[in-house]
Amino acid sequence: MRFKSRGLMETREDIATADIDVRALQTEGKWDPWSREKHIPMVKLAAEHSLDAFIFDVYFIEDSERKLEYKVLNSITDSTMSMEKVKDLFPDPDNDLADASQKAGNIIFAQSFKPQPKKKEPVKKRTDVMERRLKLLEEKNLFRTVDRDKYSMLFDFYDIETVVDTLIKSSAGVYFFQSDPDPDGLQRKYPLVGIYEDRIFPAASLAIALRHYGVSFDDVEIVPGEYLSFDLPEPDEHGRSRISIPINDKGQMQVNWAGNWQDKETGEFDLVHYPYNVLKDFQESEYSNYILAEFKKLMNLSFDGNVKAAYKPAIGYIDAPKSDIKKAVQQVMRMGMMEKWMAANPNATAQDFPQKVPAFVFNELKNNNIIANAFLDQDRSEDPTLDQLISDGSLIYDLGLDDYEFTTYRQHIIDLNNEIEKNGENRKVLVKARGYAKNTERNFQIISNLNKHDMIDEQRPLTFYPNSKKKRLFIGSEEKNNVHNVVPFEFVGKKLYYGLTATGTSDLNPMPFDPRYPMVGLHANALNTILDNKIIYEVPKEHIALVIFAIALLLAFGVPALSAALGGLATAIIVGAYGWLSFWLFSTQHIWLDMVGPLSTLAVGYLGITVYNYIQEEKNKNFLKESFGTYVSPELIDQMYESGEEPSLGGEEGYHTAFFTDIQSFSAFSEQLTASELVLLLNQYLTDMTDVLLENNGTLDKYIGDAIVAFYGAPIEVDDHELWACRTAIKMQDNLEILRQGWQEEGDRWPEIVHHMQNRIGISSGQMVTGNMGSEARMNYTMMGDNVNTAARLESSAKQYGIYIQIADSTYQPVKDKVVVRDLDNVRVMGKNEPVKVWELISEVGQEPEKYKKILPAYHEALDLYKSQDWEKAIEAFKASDALEDMFPGRKTNPSRIYIPRCEHYLSNPPGDDWDGVWTLTSK
Repeated sequence: MRFKSRGLMETREDIATADIDVRALQTEGKWDPWSREKHIPMVKLAAEHSLDAFIFDVYFIEDSERKLEYKVLNSITDSTMSMEKVKDLFPDPDNDLADASQKAGNIIFAQSFKPQPKKKEPVKKRTDVMERRLKLLEEKNLFRTVDRDKYSMLFDFYDIETVVDTLIKSSAGVYFFQSDPDPDGLQRKYPLVGIYEDRIFPAASLAIALRHYGVSFDDVEIVPGEYLSFDLPEPDEHGRSRISIPINDKGQMQVNWAGNWQDKETGEFDLVHYPYNVLKDFQESEYSNYILAEFKKLMNLSFDGNVKAAYKPAIGYIDAPKSDIKKAVQQVMRMGMMEKWMAANPNATAQDFPQKVPAFVFNELKNNNIIANAFLDQDRSEDPTLDQLISDGSLIYDLGLDDYEFTTYRQHIIDLNNEIEKNGENRKVLVKARGYAKNTERNFQIISNLNKHDMIDEQRPLTFYPNSKKKRLFIGSEEKNNVHNVVPFEFVGKKLYYGLTATGTSDLNPMPFDPRYPMVGLHANALNTILDNKIIYEVPKEHIALVIFAIALLLAFGVPALSAALGGLATAIIVGAYGWLSFWLFSTQHIWLDMVGPLSTLAVGYLGITVYNYIQEEKNKNFLKESFGTYVSPELIDQMYESGEEPSLGGEEGYHTAFFTDIQSFSAFSEQLTASELVLLLNQYLTDMTDVLLENNGTLDKYIGDAIVAFYGAPIEVDDHELWACRTAIKMQDNLEILRQGWQEEGDRWPEIVHHMQNRIGISSGQMVTGNMGSEARMNYTMMGDNVNTAARLESSAKQYGIYIQIADSTYQPVKDKVVVRDLDNVRVMGKNEPVKVWELISEVGQEPEKYKKILPAYHEALDLYKSQDWEKAIEAFKASDALEDMFPGRKTNPSRIYIPRCEHYLSNPPGDDWDGVWTLTSK
């Protein structure tokens, strides 16, 4: 679950697999197993293309049968041939594979051990053949001898089956590939070492990691049940000078699986997987580029770029026919001269070159140098892309299409293909343009590979042969858009694990991502875990025991004090938090926190305590309801139960937001409706408005007829309570519009006044007292304070401005970046001496009606004239903004209109220079 929750993890580029897949079995024949000759192209690939290691997850335990084909026998004309010559006619696959491995120097073979079952077996007596091979392993220092008693708990073997003699001798190492699944069958762990008699053998991926760092197996410290560690000659890319890997008693580490072999939806792979057929084709078709690369490396690194001086040494240095080497020398000489001339004449064309040269050859070499220079440009913050270089005109690139606007290389190829399929007159031109484009892409990818390994200068001149089979080699899927072209220098420094991946083969087992995962990937994932510093560290069992003990204490003393609901919530929070912590630690820190022990303890313990608590809780609640239910609210009953205290008078002072709303001209409703109609209408209205209030974290204080009194921030603290109050007011106005539409659709059932119902809202924030207030016999949770009175006054005074939501400055300031308002006034409301800055609330930012985008600028321009005492201009400006106001039924005035008589008053009675802009309201 943790692996799937984390998802696909990025892996190292130098670790990949070489897959004997279904396609390989179709083209090369069923496994059975294969003749060893079929593996030689892979070994040649490893030799010719600078792999760090090619690791066989294929066993060569038995000597190959030497079979003579009939056509060879039939071709023999010498009837007196000696027995030695007859023997030479028979192919020797083992020697052929060994010879290729010896030349490569980077081939790792697999050996097989038989793990001890639960009921231990005696160590099987070795045959003379195995005794001899074991001696060869010792000569190559491929295991170390130890005191068995000290390491007896390690992954234990009772029999060995190692590879044939010639392959041991020619190999760069022979290591074991056995693994040990968990009891549920999943492969989660990887044995780094195993013990056979008194010999400890390294697993393949540990050995490859040691090879990567240049560390001897003899220098590895092994402490079963704790760690396996080794010092590095120098700090690695992660800054590690010492690598310490936690292991269990058997010497196993947790594998940090990167993901599924291939995601069915996205087509993404956990690692790079190269099919056998692609690798075989690559080795054959890129052979000329291997020779070319080897000569350039020899010339540039050993002979300072001197072609002639490097020629003779190359004959002995490069394992290739002399004619092929000569061809490479000629290519380097010709293109090297051209490259130097280009460097001296950067703006020249093929026609300017002293010798006759095809334009496409000249342009290709020039493009290659442009690409290389882009990669080597120190001013670039990131590597260039092919699309960038084509788009900015850096490259010589023939689009092939008239008036074509380039977007991406991929789209350009698609468009060319579409035009070519039309089979028009210019088809040949388009095919040629496509060929040049694809060659440019190939060269870009080759140079990108060179840049990754700092090999650009080593491989000058930057000329490369096309694929000899004129075949595009790629991995991935066009449909999934995850195609990766396989080009020269792709494999430099790579470690390729080679094994069976075909469906139906026996080497598929379950792992955290997939019930049938090719096990060759287990070893690649194990190596990635070590090299990429993705080592999983398990929290020690002693610490888990402390966690379980803490949970037991919580269950014993914490849960019994809570209600069933709160206990369940607390338990759910603990489970969620512990689970989240486990997932977070694993995903980000690679720490494995055990979940089974602590969570099962919590679940079982909580279940028992909850059942007991539930019975006791119901008894206690029933007692409280019988005692106090006649004069306190059900909510207060619950509060009493939770606090364990009976209700008392009094309250607490805090910073909250008060909220008042009532229906405009409600007395007129009662004149036109019967009592039952009024109750029906009021219930519908109050239900809708109260739902909005509660949904937005409001606390309902009381109903006073048609009025709703509420507040925010008590009894439960609410962050941004000012904003919640504003949202409530806006939503109430929206819902009231919906109610009006519904009443209008009911036609004559309701009088016209109902169809145009409006409500007013006043909001003020500040210090106030909230709590249980009333008599000893009956009390309510309510609010009191000067700011409460202000909110009430703002609600009632809103009618003087013809507005429907009026908020105090104390409410506006915390939310000013989140709401749209109209600067309304600076007033002294009835019953208060201190002036209040007030605002009309319009909407949240970005949601204001279109009409207000015109009204507000016009209104605020007029208000600025008013504040600067330019009364005549202010009057005209307010008249202009008044003309924009929406005077719907029931609205008798608006803010623009109320300022006109004020301006006229001040025009006749100037307030003076010390005017503070305050207007005193003479009515509520």
